[in-house]
Amino acid sequence: MKNKILMVTSSHDLTCDYLTILYRGVSFFRLDFDKFSTYAIELNGGGFRIESDEGAIDSSTCRSIYYRKPMVEDLSEVFEEKYHSFVHKEAYSLVEGIAESFEGRCLTRPSIMRRANNKAVQLILAKETGFKLPLSSITNCSSNILNLGHGDKIVKPVAVGVVVSEGVKEFVQTNMLDELVSTEKLKYSPAYFQEYINKDYEVRSTFVNGVAFTVKIISENKVDWRKSNNKVSYEEVQLPSVIYSKCVLFMKKLDMSFGCFDFIVSGGEYYFLEMNANGQWAWLEREVGVRISREIVGYLSE
Repeated sequence: MKNKILMVTSSHDLTCDYLTILYRGVSFFRLDFDKFSTYAIELNGGGFRIESDEGAIDSSTCRSIYYRKPMVEDLSEVFEEKYHSFVHKEAYSLVEGIAESFEGRCLTRPSIMRRANNKAVQLILAKETGFKLPLSSITNCSSNILNLGHGDKIVKPVAVGVVVSEGVKEFVQTNMLDELVSTEKLKYSPAYFQEYINKDYEVRSTFVNGVAFTVKIISENKVDWRKSNNKVSYEEVQLPSVIYSKCVLFMKKLDMSFGCFDFIVSGGEYYFLEMNANGQWAWLEREVGVRISREIVGYLSE
């Protein structure tokens, strides 16, 4: 009987903790990728099977897959460092293969997420969809930044903004562009530049199978509300119908059923910033009571 939801994540994923506690009546099987070696996993011509001390799941009992935040296992005491990347890729290939080949619902398949989270793809697609955008340039050439005008500009990473050094993670977030900082090394590593628009507030709209959960974010920090020590307040709001329709079209073009859209609102105008194909949402449920979890579990249980 296909009655289990396979969670592909990591042991520190608080969102999956939240779901399993809140929906005790739902049969979840959790694959914590950072504990990969504690599972017995097989994929063959007949499907897949995963076993752990907590039980088992296979193609005949898996109803759907919730693909969240798989993080790699610590191999420092197992293999020489030069082999870590190879071993991690081998493990990823098996688990991603399960998600990609599974015939039921998967929220969301890794291949779809990779394309959808590419900011270059998003920039072009947002323009095609009809969203209003700040003047933008993803470039490795400093002279192209001048095309954004003479006003203030912001800079943010093109891909995952994380730098790891000696086991410590440093997150690279959105910042104001400092004109005094040299862009000499930009030619080696491109960045995403945008004109800075004075905003009244920001909006995060989380879509689950066409249902939008929209929250107004009022931030003391006017560049990036995610900055530490920032004061933020939240309020549930209704997404304008014209913006809703564009979001639905955007997701349809990417073949997606889940996505978190970020907008800034200035003078009543919505400006598209980005869409996170695997964005966090549980904190908004706790802050304002939007029932995103109910929609996700309902979608995975159909």
